[in-house]
Amino acid sequence: MTRRNASLEPVRNSDSGRQERYRLDAALRAASVDADHVDATTRRVLLARLSQHSDDFAATKALQALNVFSAGQLMDAPSDAPARLRDAGLSGLERMRRRRTTRAT
Repeated sequence: MTRRNASLEPVRNSDSGRQERYRLDAALRAASVDADHVDATTRRVLLARLSQHSDDFAATKALQALNVFSAGQLMDAPSDAPARLRDAGLSGLERMRRRRTTRAT
């Protein structure tokens, strides 16, 4: 069995979001959808178009670009992982006390 020496590369770099947004804007323009307001309505419009015309490749490409952009936004969003890791080191009693004081506030 041979092993390949593969170096780990970051999944996303600082330019990924900008490139994804550019691709999304281009795909939405090609599908004749408003690219200024990207939200759940945009996704619903594209899905409605695809349900009426399953061979609408511009809508398919725009929906794919929207999914990539949305996933990238989730990846770039700050996580509460540091707080969970910090709380994991506390005893059960301390976590309950902290939870109780957090709810009261």
